[in-house]
Amino acid sequence: MPFQTKITRARFVLGPFTGEDMQTIGNVLVDSISTRIRKAITVNDVPAKPLKPGRNGRRGYPEYKAARGLMPIRDWVWTGRTMRSLKVKSANENTATVGFVDPNADRIAHVNNLRERQFGISPKDRSALNAAVLAVLRQARVIRIKRAA
Repeated sequence: MPFQTKITRARFVLGPFTGEDMQTIGNVLVDSISTRIRKAITVNDVPAKPLKPGRNGRRGYPEYKAARGLMPIRDWVWTGRTMRSLKVKSANENTATVGFVDPNADRIAHVNNLRERQFGISPKDRSALNAAVLAVLRQARVIRIKRAA
């Protein structure tokens, strides 16, 4: 009878992505999400609802934005602080976390996302993400296999 190896209670991690690779992939996703939100597109790749106008003869948020020279659309831009804080928060082997690094901007994004879901991965974002992953995988390098404790 030939010898057969049996591995029990061992985990192996297939790690084709380094932290730098995941940072690159995360930055592609951040750019895609940021561009989509600035165009007032939701996670379903449809235009966002219009902003509510003022009532009873008072100016509303769209009028205030237009007076400042901004587009009166749901693009999460008033000062630019919220969208500037959208970054890759952490990137390590095989994982990357995208979010808002400023706590105040994170709160604003959370409330805006409750009104209409814009922060997330849309079908177009997913295709950009897949293209970035394939581009990283096409680089000639050795795939590492290591034992995880």
